[in-house]
Amino acid sequence: MESRVSSSFSVLRPARVLGVAVIAASLVLTGCLFSPAKSRASRGMELALQDDSTFLVGAKHVKREKAFAYARQLGVTRLRVNVLWAYTMPALFYDTRRKPTKIPYQFQQLDSLVNEAADHGIRIHFSLTGPAPRWARPKASINQAWYKPNTREFGKWAGIVAEHFAGRVDRYSIWNEPNWRTWLGPLKSGPALYRSLYARGYQAIKQADPRAKVLIGETSPTARGGLSTAPLDFLRKVACVNKKYKRVGHCPRLKADGYAHHPYDFRHAPNFKYPGADNVTLGTLSRLTKALDKLRKVGALRTPNGSRMPLYLTEYGYFATGHRALPRKKTLRYLQQAYSIALKNSRVKSQLQYLLVSPPTKSRQSFFNLALLSNGGKKYSTFSAMARWYSANRAKVKRPGGAIALPAAPPNPVD
Repeated sequence: MESRVSSSFSVLRPARVLGVAVIAASLVLTGCLFSPAKSRASRGMELALQDDSTFLVGAKHVKREKAFAYARQLGVTRLRVNVLWAYTMPALFYDTRRKPTKIPYQFQQLDSLVNEAADHGIRIHFSLTGPAPRWARPKASINQAWYKPNTREFGKWAGIVAEHFAGRVDRYSIWNEPNWRTWLGPLKSGPALYRSLYARGYQAIKQADPRAKVLIGETSPTARGGLSTAPLDFLRKVACVNKKYKRVGHCPRLKADGYAHHPYDFRHAPNFKYPGADNVTLGTLSRLTKALDKLRKVGALRTPNGSRMPLYLTEYGYFATGHRALPRKKTLRYLQQAYSIALKNSRVKSQLQYLLVSPPTKSRQSFFNLALLSNGGKKYSTFSAMARWYSANRAKVKRPGGAIALPAAPPNPVD
């Protein structure tokens, strides 16, 4: 969402994160990663969480070890992390007009998070996204970090990331909210840009780590004039079909292991039928599954094995503070209802809570606070409500297991 984009871009600075490029905005794992005794795979819906400031950077009052303990109380088995292209390299190498001859990538912070999450039985989902380095954007985009990224260079970078984390990260998605102008611009070019970003990213990741899953989409839920394109309108253009889902043009047929979506609706109950045939909130997921089934039928977008496309709801929540916050009792009810709706939908494989710990009140991102804990670590009633929901539904969801055996991290790559 736009309110989060500008704020999350300012959350971290390269000096604070050792030059690593990840900032706040976040199943079945392949058997090769784990010993049989520790995998204990289950078929239930996965419970996921994203809070890059807490888990990657480190919140002031809630340290990462404590945050993992909170996550396990909620039944979390997956962390989503936004990996920002430009900031996986030192500033000297991303803030230049010409691509450097050699780029020393800095994945140390990500390596540390992947390993510590594994110690807690939690797996990682990397959302590979912008901003692009200055040398991978048009000259006129000096102050527009998400404007027309070079898709070929993105594909190369996606392959570098996947090769470095092969055997340790089993799921990726391509770009965050590409139907939102300040994540990928301009709007009119968004679908074509995303098609190229996705196709190149998918191919590079699969070549580097064939067992990794790659998700398409990461779309925001609704159209807003001049700011975002409705997700189904965007999807049709990415897949090169018209409103009747007939193929047009000569676009490549796409494959994906799943569709990632952010079905937010901050004002209504989760079963509310949000207006607009191309908008998709939690209460209107059937619009998305029907669209994906039509794309599968015409061969425009399908899974590698031809099965129906599963859904990964990779951001969700309600405001905890601010003028958009609902009465607390209503928020408790809505959150529990939302998770129950997702659990009953056989297409939904993952449901993610966006934010665990509230951003600092004086930070730019504080107005996008969907957290379950205060900045000082005090549990909101929403945390307790979600812990109760997990306890009541333990038999139907994936449950955290023991430590995950991962191979050692290779040296940081140089391109």
